[in-house]
Amino acid sequence: MPPGKTSPKTLLYMDVTILTLLLAFFVFATVATLAWLVSRTLGTVTETLAELRETTRRQAARDNQPEADKDAANALRLQACERFTLMTERIAVPNLLLRIPPASGASAKEYTTTLLLTIREEFEYNVTQQIYVSDALWSVLLQARDNVSQLILRAAEGAESGTQVASRLRLMSANQPADAIALAQSAVRREATQVLL
Repeated sequence: MPPGKTSPKTLLYMDVTILTLLLAFFVFATVATLAWLVSRTLGTVTETLAELRETTRRQAARDNQPEADKDAANALRLQACERFTLMTERIAVPNLLLRIPPASGASAKEYTTTLLLTIREEFEYNVTQQIYVSDALWSVLLQARDNVSQLILRAAEGAESGTQVASRLRLMSANQPADAIALAQSAVRREATQVLL
């Protein structure tokens, strides 16, 4: 064969080689694309499975949480009932007079103001507990407070000294047909019983 001329056999061999290379490149590109798609799909499946496991875990935690939340809420309600029981004990007229006896020489107005401020402070200290009890109980507690305050004001009418206010208050409290503090304490006990059931 003359130089510079390629034989048909060589040309055929080159054509087959180029076709083989193109086919190999096509196969490689196809396999690479498939591998990328499979890995991406597996990644998505793995992420989905992880999300499903996390959702299941959260749901299980939520299912257990209401019981824990209910126990915590009941504990707060019982604590509020305890504090209201103590508060009603502290503002009951006999206990109030024992804790705050009239100072010698105190005027009726000074002593009355001291008693009313003490009741107000007791309520202010416990006012946030109302969110844990029923509206009916809170209403009964307010009525008890108002009843004791009115009793103090009536005892102070026309009195000249703190000692006279205390004596009248003792007498009026003992002669009351319905004791508002006892009714409030009974309402607190009923509320606590409902929480415990």
